Amino acid sequence: MAEDVSENTIPLNTLLLAAREAQGLQLEQVASQLNLALVQLEKLESDALDPEKLSTFERGYVRNYANFLQIDPSVIERYFLDCDYGYSDLHSVKAYGGTTNKPLLGGGIIKWFLVLVLLALLVLLVLPNFPNLLT
Repeated sequence: MAEDVSENTIPLNTLLLAAREAQGLQLEQVASQLNLALVQLEKLESDALDPEKLSTFERGYVRNYANFLQIDPSVIERYFLDCDYGYSDLHSVKAYGGTTNKPLLGGGIIKWFLVLVLLALLVLLVLPNFPNLLT
Protein backbone atom coordinates (compact mmCIF):
# COMPACT_ATOMS: atom_id res chain seq x y z
CA MET A 1 0.00 0.00 0.00
CA ALA A 2 1.17 3.61 -0.39
CA GLU A 3 3.70 4.89 2.10
CA ASP A 4 1.48 7.65 3.51
CA VAL A 5 -1.16 5.15 4.57
CA SER A 6 -0.12 4.03 8.01
CA GLU A 7 0.07 0.39 8.95
CA ASN A 8 -2.76 0.97 11.44
CA THR A 9 -5.13 2.07 8.68
CA ILE A 10 -7.79 -0.49 7.94
CA PRO A 11 -7.90 -1.90 4.39
CA LEU A 12 -10.02 0.07 1.93
CA ASN A 13 -12.46 -2.79 1.35
CA THR A 14 -13.03 -3.13 5.11
CA LEU A 15 -13.62 0.62 5.43
CA LEU A 16 -16.26 0.54 2.67
CA LEU A 17 -17.94 -2.58 4.07
CA ALA A 18 -18.02 -1.22 7.64
CA ALA A 19 -19.43 2.14 6.51
CA ARG A 20 -22.19 0.46 4.49
CA GLU A 21 -23.14 -1.94 7.28
CA ALA A 22 -23.10 0.89 9.86
CA GLN A 23 -25.78 2.64 7.79
CA GLY A 24 -27.82 -0.55 7.48
CA LEU A 25 -27.62 -0.60 3.69
CA GLN A 26 -27.80 -3.72 1.55
CA LEU A 27 -25.52 -4.12 -1.46
CA GLU A 28 -28.55 -4.26 -3.76
CA GLN A 29 -29.75 -0.86 -2.52
CA VAL A 30 -26.36 0.73 -3.06
CA ALA A 31 -25.95 -0.86 -6.50
CA SER A 32 -29.31 0.54 -7.55
CA GLN A 33 -28.56 4.02 -6.21
CA LEU A 34 -25.09 4.20 -7.79
CA ASN A 35 -26.10 2.41 -11.01
CA LEU A 36 -23.31 -0.11 -10.51
CA ALA A 37 -23.45 -3.84 -10.96
CA LEU A 38 -23.72 -5.83 -7.75
CA VAL A 39 -20.58 -7.72 -8.79
CA GLN A 40 -18.64 -4.44 -8.85
CA LEU A 41 -19.63 -3.53 -5.32
CA GLU A 42 -18.82 -7.03 -4.10
CA LYS A 43 -15.33 -6.65 -5.58
CA LEU A 44 -14.89 -3.26 -3.92
CA GLU A 45 -15.68 -4.87 -0.57
CA SER A 46 -13.68 -8.06 -1.15
CA ASP A 47 -10.33 -8.85 0.42
CA ALA A 48 -8.83 -9.00 -3.07
CA LEU A 49 -9.23 -5.22 -3.56
CA ASP A 50 -5.83 -3.59 -4.07
CA PRO A 51 -6.11 0.21 -4.37
CA GLU A 52 -2.71 0.39 -6.04
CA LYS A 53 -3.91 -1.67 -9.00
CA LEU A 54 -7.18 0.15 -9.71
CA SER A 55 -7.59 2.03 -12.98
CA THR A 56 -8.73 5.64 -13.07
CA PHE A 57 -12.33 4.59 -13.68
CA GLU A 58 -12.28 2.08 -10.86
CA ARG A 59 -10.93 4.72 -8.51
CA GLY A 60 -13.90 6.80 -9.58
CA TYR A 61 -16.21 3.94 -8.58
CA VAL A 62 -14.52 3.84 -5.17
CA ARG A 63 -14.79 7.63 -4.76
CA ASN A 64 -18.49 7.60 -5.73
CA TYR A 65 -19.16 4.71 -3.38
CA ALA A 66 -17.30 6.45 -0.53
CA ASN A 67 -19.15 9.71 -1.24
CA PHE A 68 -22.46 7.81 -1.14
CA LEU A 69 -21.43 6.38 2.23
CA GLN A 70 -20.43 9.87 3.40
CA ILE A 71 -16.79 8.94 3.96
CA ASP A 72 -14.44 11.93 4.05
CA PRO A 73 -12.77 12.19 0.59
CA SER A 74 -9.38 12.89 2.16
CA VAL A 75 -9.52 9.47 3.83
CA ILE A 76 -10.11 7.77 0.48
CA GLU A 77 -7.41 9.75 -1.31
CA ARG A 78 -4.79 8.44 1.10
CA TYR A 79 -5.32 4.97 -0.34
CA PHE A 80 -4.48 6.22 -3.86
CA LEU A 81 -1.17 7.98 -3.18
CA ASP A 82 1.60 6.76 -5.48
CA CYS A 83 -0.67 4.25 -7.19
CA ASP A 84 0.22 2.77 -10.56
CA TYR A 85 -2.34 2.50 -13.30
CA GLY A 86 -3.30 -1.13 -13.40
CA TYR A 87 -5.96 -3.46 -14.62
CA SER A 88 -8.69 -5.23 -12.67
CA ASP A 89 -11.85 -7.19 -13.35
CA LEU A 90 -14.35 -4.39 -12.68
CA HIS A 91 -16.62 -3.70 -15.66
CA SER A 92 -19.41 -1.34 -16.58
CA VAL A 93 -23.04 -2.20 -15.89
CA LYS A 94 -23.46 -3.06 -19.60
CA ALA A 95 -21.10 -6.00 -19.21
CA TYR A 96 -23.55 -7.54 -16.73
CA GLY A 97 -26.74 -6.94 -18.67
CA GLY A 98 -27.88 -3.79 -16.87
CA THR A 99 -30.66 -1.86 -18.51
CA THR A 100 -29.95 1.42 -20.21
CA ASN A 101 -32.38 3.97 -21.58
CA LYS A 102 -31.90 4.45 -25.31
CA PRO A 103 -33.21 7.48 -27.15
CA LEU A 104 -36.45 7.06 -29.11
CA LEU A 105 -34.68 7.11 -32.46
CA GLY A 106 -32.09 4.61 -31.24
CA GLY A 107 -34.21 1.65 -32.29
CA GLY A 108 -33.93 0.43 -35.89
CA ILE A 109 -37.68 -0.09 -36.31
CA ILE A 110 -38.48 3.54 -35.52
CA LYS A 111 -35.87 4.78 -38.00
CA TRP A 112 -37.18 2.59 -40.82
CA PHE A 113 -40.76 3.57 -40.06
CA LEU A 114 -39.85 7.26 -40.33
CA VAL A 115 -37.97 6.64 -43.60
CA LEU A 116 -41.01 4.88 -45.08
CA VAL A 117 -43.34 7.68 -43.97
CA LEU A 118 -41.06 10.28 -45.57
CA LEU A 119 -40.90 8.26 -48.81
CA ALA A 120 -44.70 7.96 -48.85
CA LEU A 121 -45.06 11.72 -48.41
CA LEU A 122 -42.56 12.34 -51.18
CA VAL A 123 -44.48 10.03 -53.53
CA LEU A 124 -47.76 11.80 -52.70
CA LEU A 125 -46.19 15.17 -53.44
CA VAL A 126 -44.59 14.07 -56.74
CA LEU A 127 -47.44 11.98 -58.23
CA PRO A 128 -49.89 14.87 -58.78
CA ASN A 129 -47.26 16.54 -60.99
CA PHE A 130 -47.10 13.49 -63.31
CA PRO A 131 -50.69 12.52 -64.23
CA ASN A 132 -49.56 10.48 -67.24
CA LEU A 133 -47.67 8.06 -64.99
CA LEU A 134 -50.89 6.70 -63.52
CA THR A 135 -52.38 5.64 -66.89
